[in-house]
Amino acid sequence: MTRGLFPLGGPVAKEDLVGREDFIISLVNRLSEGQSVMLAGPRRIGKTSLAHEVLRRLKEKGAYTAAVDFFRFSGKRDFATSLIDACLENRTGINRTLNILRDRAKALAGGAQFAIKLNDLEISFGFPEKNSDDELLDHALRLPGVLADRDEKLMVVMFDEFQDASRVTDTEIFKRMRAHFQAQKGVAYLFLGSKEGMMQTLFSGRKEAFYRFATMLPIPGIAEDDWVPYITQKFTSRNIRADEDVVKEIVRFSGGHPQDTMFLCSEVHYTLLETGDSVLTHDYVRLGYSRAMLALAPIFDEMLDDLSARHHVRRVLHQLAVGENAYQEGIHPNKVKRVIDHLINRAIIEKTARGSYVFVEPMFQRYILQQFQ
Repeated sequence: MTRGLFPLGGPVAKEDLVGREDFIISLVNRLSEGQSVMLAGPRRIGKTSLAHEVLRRLKEKGAYTAAVDFFRFSGKRDFATSLIDACLENRTGINRTLNILRDRAKALAGGAQFAIKLNDLEISFGFPEKNSDDELLDHALRLPGVLADRDEKLMVVMFDEFQDASRVTDTEIFKRMRAHFQAQKGVAYLFLGSKEGMMQTLFSGRKEAFYRFATMLPIPGIAEDDWVPYITQKFTSRNIRADEDVVKEIVRFSGGHPQDTMFLCSEVHYTLLETGDSVLTHDYVRLGYSRAMLALAPIFDEMLDDLSARHHVRRVLHQLAVGENAYQEGIHPNKVKRVIDHLINRAIIEKTARGSYVFVEPMFQRYILQQFQ
């Protein structure tokens, strides 16, 4: 199947993980030693791609791995069966082990209770539709520890969009998880979340179940020096000449944001394909940038409309976009503070120092500036 030159949408292949090598090695080392880790950051900055590469390397080293995404689940039972399947795949090599075991048992026993033996591991419970959700969930949460103990393997479990666990299951899920996880040996957990405020509270709040359960690590940005050779090599692979100063302009336009950089590169590439030219110039970069901004405009429009439901958001966004102090006459400081906190919680801006903020997505900053021209 033909792939675009620059990956768009979904986790990227290991060769497209730009500027992450040192961080990946650090995560592999920590998890290999049994240390659980929490990574929080806005969507579309490459958390999931990074995590899957970490799991791939751990599997190469002989560890068992499992990955589940709370964004995909509709309820407690869905989560429980998915976690069981992800864990058992290490034994069976089959993606949906429970379905196969259930169908086999139904054929043999006409729908009775079943006990299927996987080597020395006995999975013994009623059909999922016969079990209570809580019974199935407890089995799922115990299983990583059971497998690690029985097979004498390191087990690493990755939870994506972890902050949504209580939405998918119930408000007691974090206490329930902690009760199981803290008793397990040979199991390390990698928690990912896009809502940074919620994730920080879950793992640093003294009254929270996961207080200090995992090491909280910041996800490093991708430097221009990492982007330039990657982008240059990509264009060169299609016989397109891309000089360093031209490639740097792409990174400056995108601000180095992972998905926006890939998207801008893709638009520049399609512009070249349409013209039949094989030399990347500043003019093509600017044309590709205009096309990218045009394509992103509906997304940014919706973001701005959603944010603007709060008073004073547009004014504060504009002041931050032009580099002015958001605390100016005309708005009470407490109201400005609430707007800034809201923008941080929504992963629109990040605080870099006292009174200093940057946009998480620099191309959104450029869009804001265009709206006030």
